[in-house]
Amino acid sequence: MRTSRLSAVGLALASALTAAVHLVPAARPAAAAEPSSYRVTGVDTSHYNHATRDAGETARIDWRKVAASESFAFLKATQHTTGEDAWFADDWKAVSTTSLARAPYHFFDPHGPRDGLAQAEHFVRTVRAAGYTGARPGELPPVLDVEKVRRGGAEVCPPELRADQIQAFLRRVRTEFRVTPIVYTRASFVRECMNGDGRVLAGHPLWLARYGSGAEEPQRVPGAASRWTFWQHTETGRVPGVPTAVDRDVFVGTRAQLRALAHLPGGTPVPDQAPAPSAGWPTVRAGQRGPDVRTVQTLLGIRDDGRFGPDTTRAVRDFQRGHRLRADGVAGPRTWAALVRTVRAGDRGTAVRAVQGQLAACGHRVTADGRFGPETARAVRDFQRGHRQAPDGVAGPATWRALLATSRG
Repeated sequence: MRTSRLSAVGLALASALTAAVHLVPAARPAAAAEPSSYRVTGVDTSHYNHATRDAGETARIDWRKVAASESFAFLKATQHTTGEDAWFADDWKAVSTTSLARAPYHFFDPHGPRDGLAQAEHFVRTVRAAGYTGARPGELPPVLDVEKVRRGGAEVCPPELRADQIQAFLRRVRTEFRVTPIVYTRASFVRECMNGDGRVLAGHPLWLARYGSGAEEPQRVPGAASRWTFWQHTETGRVPGVPTAVDRDVFVGTRAQLRALAHLPGGTPVPDQAPAPSAGWPTVRAGQRGPDVRTVQTLLGIRDDGRFGPDTTRAVRDFQRGHRLRADGVAGPRTWAALVRTVRAGDRGTAVRAVQGQLAACGHRVTADGRFGPETARAVRDFQRGHRQAPDGVAGPATWRALLATSRG
């Protein structure tokens, strides 16, 4: 997306970047098909797409023409704590009469170190007023756009950016619409502007940008999801019905899976009996730390301090011997498959507490009390929707795998 300036509402921009950022080595891009090989395509728009040389910002998008060639659309709604896209209300009304799956997005533009919640409240008010609920047929999850901002004529890392404020925004929007928001960003933004730490984005479907990459997909965001869900591959596309060049996007799944994500009949979410895309069992061993280690410890019924030390190694070996597995003390795919068990509403115990811990590590608000009540069921469903799984609220093998894959990093 182009960095926005919303001249219609007279946004004041803050001073230029003064703090240095720490770079980390870029991950090698994974091989992928050309964007043109993906069958489920879409666009994302803002007031810029209404500006023409002859008409200024008065040209309308013909959304019925767009729907004839595309499957989904993301529309800019808001920016900062007061900015509203001048065309959002009209475009949302028009696009809602078409077959396009659609969602509003907010451009995260911090002007202070504590305005994440205020930005979320502004976004919620604006899209609610336009009729978005997050649950109507055709509505995709809401989107947070986190990228560089324009300061002093240049695109820079927001000096006021704070991970806890991104988290505050995402939590408020998730609570309001009861669905896990999508996050738009770039791997390079996380490296350059977030010190290479994308853990605050864990548990959220990613919409990643990578232009002119041929058969190389967007680079993985450190600490976030294992793969992209939407890929913005150009900002100079042409689509019938849009009067200007427009951002073009593809969806990684099938049309039926997009329909499921958009609450449309005939959708086919990824069933819990099948593994989620790119979500295999992790390998956890001595010396490691983090939520996956804590989950191993919880499932084994030992002290869950998140550190894979000698006690954990011994407990894993004992478990492996008891299940006729190779007793190497390493929690790999076979050990995980034996450790986890399917849990659902009404269940109690260590497996429930382990699921709750993984959900919390992925950014969901849930209490790890070992009781699978309404709060846990709701968090599981939200996670499943965000990972294109059937939102049945049951934590089975595929949900376990996706939880473990998402919380890595």
